[in-house]
Amino acid sequence: MRSIRLSFATLLTLVALPSGLSAQASDTLARGRAIFLSTCRSCHTVAPPPQGGPPMSRIAQRYVEQAGTRRAAAARIAEWLSAPSADKSLLPKAEVARFGVMPHQPLADAGRFAVAAYVVTLMDSGPRRSRR
Repeated sequence: MRSIRLSFATLLTLVALPSGLSAQASDTLARGRAIFLSTCRSCHTVAPPPQGGPPMSRIAQRYVEQAGTRRAAAARIAEWLSAPSADKSLLPKAEVARFGVMPHQPLADAGRFAVAAYVVTLMDSGPRRSRR
């Protein structure tokens, strides 16, 4: 349980840092990026056009809009990754219907937190959707 708390604390620190990263935060983002490249990239692009799943920049933007902060969005993404389901997704229902629900990825807690922290950093990598 201790490692889960430490990983979650790292996640919260990471997405709250306004500038400059600590060595631990930088390592966590690097690990998240590595997980994205080895596991997520086969279905997700960073920016449009979409591949098998929605672009990560779109996911990050939507989660931040819905959760209110990057910190809350990263926590929600990490939680969702533990057991993906349509009910828990913060993406629009039409988007979930279009792409389906992502299959479960067997990531340890620290890996889920690292990839969630990395995904939130991709928020500004794609085109912005206007709020209606």
